[in-house]
Amino acid sequence: MDNYIGKHLLIDCYNCRSDEISSSENILHVLEDSTEKIGMKINDTFYHEDTDEIIAAAYGIKSHVCIHAYPLIGFAAVDIYSFSTDLIPSRTMAVLRSTLHPEKIRATSVKRGNINPDMKPSIKSKSTALHKFKNTGQQVKNAGQKVANYMRHKTDKRDTLGPE
Repeated sequence: MDNYIGKHLLIDCYNCRSDEISSSENILHVLEDSTEKIGMKINDTFYHEDTDEIIAAAYGIKSHVCIHAYPLIGFAAVDIYSFSTDLIPSRTMAVLRSTLHPEKIRATSVKRGNINPDMKPSIKSKSTALHKFKNTGQQVKNAGQKVANYMRHKTDKRDTLGPE
């Protein structure tokens, strides 16, 4: 049985309304509404704006909400992380739809923090059969080149020894 206690919701908002996504005040408003909707108490915030990106983040106890807005392409990436079973990150979807007005939303939910005591780390080799085959082929090729160079070198030396 899996005992995940963390939730991580990644939300991509495509073709957002340009006036909504280019306003730093609106992005901060979306951040505040999102944290309120999921029931997160804000302890600290971060804000950064430059010519092509607005970043706003709110941090709570065992949780955060971060919005990366790209006005030039009408895209917003929202990251909601909670290591608390009390918060429900998916509640922010309604806020995003009503404030950013995206044409399309894609959400990915990731479970975090499996605290199952029976869980054991698995060790997997990163070498695949095809990778090993390619390496073997390269090793054979290199060995063949070494033999050819050795034979060429021996022949060159023999030719310089004088008349036969």
